[in-house]
Amino acid sequence: MQLQDAVLLCGGQQTKIFTIDLLKLMMTNLELILSGATLILTILLGLLFSIYLPSYTKEKAKNLATKEDIVEITNKVENVRAEFAKESQLLEKRREVYERISDSLRIFIDGHHNSSQQQNAFHSAYSACWLWAPDEVLIKLNEFIKMQQENFANNSEVHSQEKLKQVYYEIILNMRRDVGFSETTMDKERYAFVKF
Repeated sequence: MQLQDAVLLCGGQQTKIFTIDLLKLMMTNLELILSGATLILTILLGLLFSIYLPSYTKEKAKNLATKEDIVEITNKVENVRAEFAKESQLLEKRREVYERISDSLRIFIDGHHNSSQQQNAFHSAYSACWLWAPDEVLIKLNEFIKMQQENFANNSEVHSQEKLKQVYYEIILNMRRDVGFSETTMDKERYAFVKF
């Protein structure tokens, strides 16, 4: 309304000049206000980005590192799990073989019947031992068998029953240690050789 009043008051050519000057003045003020607002907005955005962007980038990098760590840890856990499963299966197989060999070794103990079925069971268990048992067990097992064969071949006691019992005990002890009783405190005197 004020612009129309200014035009009505001053008629003609002067009115146009006055109106243009007034418009220029208003535009200049508007430009100043917009420039100031733009400057303030730019400063605020700059501050926002300078504060927020580094912390955002840092957090994003931390999350990425965490994801990579999780993948690495997961791979390690899976490897350990697979190794544990493999060791568990091996241990289970060894226990089974040790039960068979210790059961079949009785054919060498005085007073036990020695059938062809028991001999076959011994040969089968002995072969399985060669697949699954560690060297310590095999060495003592072979020593025991060799001593038995020497006694049988000479039809006499080349090796005393006490020596045979000692080696037999060492076989059993080595098998116990191999299947998880590494800290065993059992000694030879505690193993009973029973005769009926």
